[in-house]
Amino acid sequence: MSVVVFPFKREDPDVLLKNVRIAVAHPRVRGVVCIGADEDACFRAAAAAAPEIARATGKQVEVIVQERIGSKRPGKGDGMNTGLRYFLTKTDHKRIHFYDADILSFSEEWITKAEDAADQGYHVVRHYFPRASTDAMITWFITRTGFALLWPRSELPRIEQPLGGELLLTRPVAEALVADPRVQAQSDWGIDTLYTFATVAGGFSMYETYLGVGKLHKLYGTLTDLRTMLIECFSALQSLAEEKVPEGTVHHVEYQGPVSETVKTKIGYNFDGTLALLAQGWTERQLALLDLFPARVRDGLACCRSFPQLGFMDDEAWYDTYRVLLREFQADDPDWQELLFKLWIVRVLGYTVTVALRGYDVAMHHLHGMVERYARRAARAP
Repeated sequence: MSVVVFPFKREDPDVLLKNVRIAVAHPRVRGVVCIGADEDACFRAAAAAAPEIARATGKQVEVIVQERIGSKRPGKGDGMNTGLRYFLTKTDHKRIHFYDADILSFSEEWITKAEDAADQGYHVVRHYFPRASTDAMITWFITRTGFALLWPRSELPRIEQPLGGELLLTRPVAEALVADPRVQAQSDWGIDTLYTFATVAGGFSMYETYLGVGKLHKLYGTLTDLRTMLIECFSALQSLAEEKVPEGTVHHVEYQGPVSETVKTKIGYNFDGTLALLAQGWTERQLALLDLFPARVRDGLACCRSFPQLGFMDDEAWYDTYRVLLREFQADDPDWQELLFKLWIVRVLGYTVTVALRGYDVAMHHLHGMVERYARRAARAP
């Protein structure tokens, strides 16, 4: 039997409680735990409703505040690691599910498909679903790119949604993650990167199950909304750069079904507002740091202070830029943080106007091909 965990922070309590009721009603679920970042209005609403839901179902429903476990910024990582520790110390269940609390399209199918895959003997089950061609820009240009450059012969670059918060872990995997000091230290947005890395590095088998309904959730404004996540996800990857990952991990990806027109036509971010960010927040030191990068990247981004240029940051330029970032980036340096943000912005904007505007199918083919080209190039590198 399984426990379902919903980490949350300042979410709509109606959405969270709807998802709790769906989860607790599932026959394979014996308990639900909502783990709040603090005792905000959503926490209070969930805590007030939990006893009634528990009485009506005869199952355990708890609402708790996340522990302070890690050494990074307090955030999602502390919430998920609190869930793992609860699972191991408070229950004897065999499996734990994690789901983001803001999923508008959550249904019993999410749980059923994960359980069915785990019944086949897989240690880890990850959900993946269609994303807009201008969504998941950290996934494609930070996480999957980094996995391809650092561990090109492993299964890491081929994981469809390595930053997804929707997954099932069996008890041996949870025990390994709690025993891993790198994972427990990662209290911020980098936790998804660490979970993905550690499960593959640990040799655990993985099944990716496809949910065509997608993950309907609130949309982003300008890419400033993702700045902290970007920095923390890249920093997490950089911290692992010297680690080894075995080849040949068992990894099955369920066939992707048709994609709805809603997803194909959705806009992932505010283009005009993001474009304006390229001219803002420059310092003389950032300009000096640009000398570390290839000439066309240095000159192209420097010109963006007065007039935006996007075409210089193509796939190959991003590969070369990423290698410099892996070597030189300093996570606690404000100028490096801003420079990483600007480099990523120009990459996302350039991809949007040169690839994404050509249509969803073209964009997805391009992104998958990009990752494979990166992995082949990195595998040939000395």
